[in-house]
Amino acid sequence: MKNILLILLTTSIIASCQNQAQKSEKELKAEISENIVLKNFEYISSGDMDSFQKTISSDFKFILSGTLKWNDGKPLSRIYEGYDSFINDFLTPALATIPNGLKFNFDKIIANDSGAAVIWHGESEALYDTYNNKYVYIYEVNDEGLVSSITEYTDLLLSASSLLGQKINTNFKEE
Repeated sequence: MKNILLILLTTSIIASCQNQAQKSEKELKAEISENIVLKNFEYISSGDMDSFQKTISSDFKFILSGTLKWNDGKPLSRIYEGYDSFINDFLTPALATIPNGLKFNFDKIIANDSGAAVIWHGESEALYDTYNNKYVYIYEVNDEGLVSSITEYTDLLLSASSLLGQKINTNFKEE
């Protein structure tokens, strides 16, 4: 009986140690995710796109959720494949609608072993109105510790009216 109790106790201790080791590995990956995401967000919010590029994977995707279209009818909400598409097809034209730039204000991060959610808000004057929007960025981090995707969730109605001056189905104000 003593041997059985000893075996059960030993097995329990070994299982507990293994669970603790697994938990530590998961926690370590969460820390790696949080660190790379915070660096990535810092670089994009400061406009340091060379450093931003070093934090993303070669198969990086930026996904703007929703159904917003540019004024020419082309989709603004879509998947931008790769750094060049993100910069040339999304970021540069979007920032052109905010002549004095966008002030990024970090609010919160929630990270796990495969990525993080960053909650932030921006402040700016856009082409057609004040543009103080709120955002959630969902980051995915790959096994190499690089950002493989960012999905942006934001108020596209505000974007359509303030950035693009779209009047239909928006809160655009005629002056």
